[in-house]
Amino acid sequence: MSNDNCSDSSVAVLSFLAGTVVGAAIALLTTPKTGPEARELLSGYGADLKERVAKLPEELKEYRETSLERGMEMIERGKAMISRGTELANQGKEFLDEKKRALSEAIEAGKIAMEEEREALSQKLGESD
Repeated sequence: MSNDNCSDSSVAVLSFLAGTVVGAAIALLTTPKTGPEARELLSGYGADLKERVAKLPEELKEYRETSLERGMEMIERGKAMISRGTELANQGKEFLDEKKRALSEAIEAGKIAMEEEREALSQKLGESD
């Protein structure tokens, strides 16, 4: 994913530089300036382009470092979220286990009470015969 971002930014920067060169060429071709004036203007554009190209590795390095920092922060946040999710899942499992035990105990108590009632009823019916 970071390679895609890096290549996207590289394409954007190169596109910008190419647009600058094309724009300068169109401006020179359509300008009503004399030859020396046009050469001076072209020289200025060339110097500007040279400065921008010289700064490009520095800007890309800063972008890379910023991207790496953001990526590491996102990884740490992801780890924390996974940890919290695991903790919540464990709490939910414990809650369900507790409720399952309580339900099992209630069912068992109900079976015992039903058996006692059946025996008591059976004795009453046996006495009345």
